[in-house]
Amino acid sequence: MKLMKTLIAAALLLAATLVNAQQGAAVKLVSTAKHVHRIYVDELHFPNNPDWDGIVRSKLISSLAQDCGSGCAVVEAIGPNGDNGEDTSDGILTGSLLVQSADGRHFRVQGAMRLVDKDGTVVWAATIYSSPFARSATSSFADNTAKKLTSFLAESK
Repeated sequence: MKLMKTLIAAALLLAATLVNAQQGAAVKLVSTAKHVHRIYVDELHFPNNPDWDGIVRSKLISSLAQDCGSGCAVVEAIGPNGDNGEDTSDGILTGSLLVQSADGRHFRVQGAMRLVDKDGTVVWAATIYSSPFARSATSSFADNTAKKLTSFLAESK
C-alpha cells in the first residue's frame, strides 16, 4: 500500500512537472511572437507540384495583408536584386504543401506551415487544410493560414 501511494505521488509530481514545462514553452512562444510584426512569406515547398508555388504564395501574401490589419505587415522582396525581404522582416513564414485530387477536378490542399523568427526559433506552427467545400482549394488554404496566423499574433500581443 505504501509503495502504491509512493508511485501515485511520483506520477502526480511528474504530471505537474510536464504541465509546468508545457506552460513555460507556451509562454516562451508567446513572448517570442511579440517581436514578430513584419512577415516575409518564403517560397513554399510542393513535393509533387513545384509549379504551384507562385500562385499559392501570392494568394497567401494577399490573405495575410488583408487579415493583418495593424497587428502585422507583409514584407516583399524590395531590393534591386529582389533579395532583401527576409532582411527587413521579423519573421519568415514557410511550409510544405501537398495538393491532392481524387478526380482531377476537385482539389484539396494541406500544408505544414511555420513562422520562424530572426533567431531561427519556430514561434508558430500549424497543419492547415483547405475547406472541402471551397471553390478554390488554394484560396481556401491561404485564407485559413492567414486567419490562424493573425489570430495567434493577436493573442500574443
